[in-house]
Amino acid sequence: MRDANIQTQASAAEPVPLPASVETCPSPCPPSTCGGDAGRHGKVKRTYRPRSIQRSWFGQFPWLVMDSKETKLFCSVCRERPTVHDKSSRLVQGYTGPFKVETLRYHEVSKAHKLCVNTVEVRGDSPQPALTPEISSDLVANMEHIFNAAYSIAYHSRPLNDFGKVLQLLHNTGTTLLGKYRNRTACTQFIKYISETLKKEILRDLRSSPCVSLLLDSCSDSSDQACVGIYMRYLKQAKVKESYITLAPLPSETVDGYFETIIAALDELDIPFRKPGWVVGLATDGSAMLSRKGGLVEKLRGAIPQLLPVHSVAHQLPVAVLDACGSVPLVRRCNRHIRTVFKFYQSSSKRLGELRGGAGSLEQEIIRLKDLTAVRWVASQRRTLNVLIGSWPALARHLQSVAEAGGQTGQRARGMLKQIKGFHFIKFCHFLLDFLSIYRPLSEVCRKELALVTEVHSTLGQAYVALESLRLQVGPKEEEFNASFQDGQFHGIFLDRVEMAEQWFRADRERTILTGIEYLQQRFDADRPAQIKNMEVLDTTAWPRGVQLACFGNGDILSLARCFELSLPAGYSEEALLEEWLSLKAATQNLPFSVLCKIALTQHCRFPLLSKLLAVVVSVPISTSCCERGFKTLHRIRTEERTKLSSEVLNTLMMTAVNGVAVAEYDPQPAIQHWYLTSSGRRFSHSYACAQAPTCSHASEYTVSLAWEPKRSPMSSQSHAEPGAEHVSLQRRDLWSAAECPATCREELEAELSWRSM
Repeated sequence: MRDANIQTQASAAEPVPLPASVETCPSPCPPSTCGGDAGRHGKVKRTYRPRSIQRSWFGQFPWLVMDSKETKLFCSVCRERPTVHDKSSRLVQGYTGPFKVETLRYHEVSKAHKLCVNTVEVRGDSPQPALTPEISSDLVANMEHIFNAAYSIAYHSRPLNDFGKVLQLLHNTGTTLLGKYRNRTACTQFIKYISETLKKEILRDLRSSPCVSLLLDSCSDSSDQACVGIYMRYLKQAKVKESYITLAPLPSETVDGYFETIIAALDELDIPFRKPGWVVGLATDGSAMLSRKGGLVEKLRGAIPQLLPVHSVAHQLPVAVLDACGSVPLVRRCNRHIRTVFKFYQSSSKRLGELRGGAGSLEQEIIRLKDLTAVRWVASQRRTLNVLIGSWPALARHLQSVAEAGGQTGQRARGMLKQIKGFHFIKFCHFLLDFLSIYRPLSEVCRKELALVTEVHSTLGQAYVALESLRLQVGPKEEEFNASFQDGQFHGIFLDRVEMAEQWFRADRERTILTGIEYLQQRFDADRPAQIKNMEVLDTTAWPRGVQLACFGNGDILSLARCFELSLPAGYSEEALLEEWLSLKAATQNLPFSVLCKIALTQHCRFPLLSKLLAVVVSVPISTSCCERGFKTLHRIRTEERTKLSSEVLNTLMMTAVNGVAVAEYDPQPAIQHWYLTSSGRRFSHSYACAQAPTCSHASEYTVSLAWEPKRSPMSSQSHAEPGAEHVSLQRRDLWSAAECPATCREELEAELSWRSM
């Protein structure tokens, strides 16, 4: 009934035709004086008062309200539905003029307003039913192909200009596509709608999570703009999720600059981080500014109570270890020699092709690492070292042939040949493979989304034992080198060996191992919070058997509860918590930690207190694998050829590439519905519907021409209208009436014309 009244009012109120061309009197003279002058010159001069708010509109449009200063108009229905309304609408932002009744009529028949009117307001805590706009199946089928193509561009971090090529490929395969929306600008807009849909879902899951953790990653793009990546770790249906939130540019790389940027970004997204006990953990990558010594952590703890800082592994652990071992001269020398060889072959396709015959795997590796500036330590790549050692004889023979050819290139090849034939270089490469293989299990554990701190420390203990063993005896790769090195030759090629070479190698070898051990101690053991040690009680593999299990871990559980008391119900009973802990131990004593968490988090009635405490434990980030994904994605998007991407576009691409699902699993329907409710979607869907109507040929032709007509202001239409403009306008209206169009189509055409006249 409500919709019928709205449509009746909109169709009954005929838009007022434009007046004839008149000339406004430039001097503020009375109307009578102007009229007399007009009579002598044969022109009609008239003054116009400014458009004002008419009181009759409030009776005609019940949803219309005005602010206290009587200068702005709002739609009360749309403002009550922030999740459905069109944010770009004037009557949502505040309509300040020029005031026209046509604007109100157009808003009343708009799809977003109708969706807000039809919303059923649900009282209490029951969820509000999801509302979806009615879209024609043909339009949905066309837009699905377009949105899938835009999603593929963003998910794979491809250039935006490839959008038209993808659509052309779909068209060549027989896919029916629309004739418009095939350029870079359209692709950017569609990716914006896709990312906004993803962000809306993530923020909804964030706010419904019992607790979250904040993850920070300092980085800089190719334009050297310092920025901070903000990620969140939260629970969604008893499962741990880590999502990219935003990439915020830093005005200054100071503690205050970081703090103000992070707080402003969280406030802008309306994330309730100030809620007591909601944000429980803070993970950083250990950079100078984000470390505990930098001062930012303490400043954030002042704004967010009960914040537990954790130094997590943000990127690959072997890279960080070699970074710490950079003080060893042999480590830097090895890395420099490998870079020199790779650059030598990357600069010449001819030399790279000649290398393919004897060392195909090395040639493929050189092509894979084409951007050496993106790799901080090439020597940290185990794959690169394996290929280099396996292809070393062929590489040495090829460099020898290039050196014998002479010239400037031959001199470069002779210098590199001397480097790679050094005893120190080739033996240290074998040792690095043994050294880096020890850190691989620990790095894999740190990348897991659901990893208990005890699992990390168990793997850490194994790494300590392996490093100490490597210090006392040779590893398998080094032993392989010793077996192949006979009479000063390695695979039949003489190595340059100076006196005391073996003693120097052993000294650098031991220094590297000790530096690696010291790095692990600083990263994982130094300044470890007491809460992290208390969490080790949840490791089921370390639980005792028999009677001792009854009282095991009671003190640690109570310590965790007292530390995170803001995350627990006020006035909780410690006796009840210990009873739940005893029941959980009895049910999960032979199960892994992941099953223990699932049981405690899903059975709220059985473990009302322990479920909240376990939510805190799993929310504390042990690793920052999502930061690593975001770091790699940023460097795929913001290359040296794409330095002009705005911060907004960069954020939409990052949101889709990091948080999106695989292209085959993507559902474009939510993004299409979001696009359909915007002004762009409404205008296009209206033109599309009229163009598809078989009985509205004349009206559809006019609609298409109207869509490409440049927009003119009302003042210019009045002051520059040619004689007979009013007749032409009436003639168009007669054409619509004469056409056998449905009533709804005529109303939409009237609304479109009214919108164009604004």
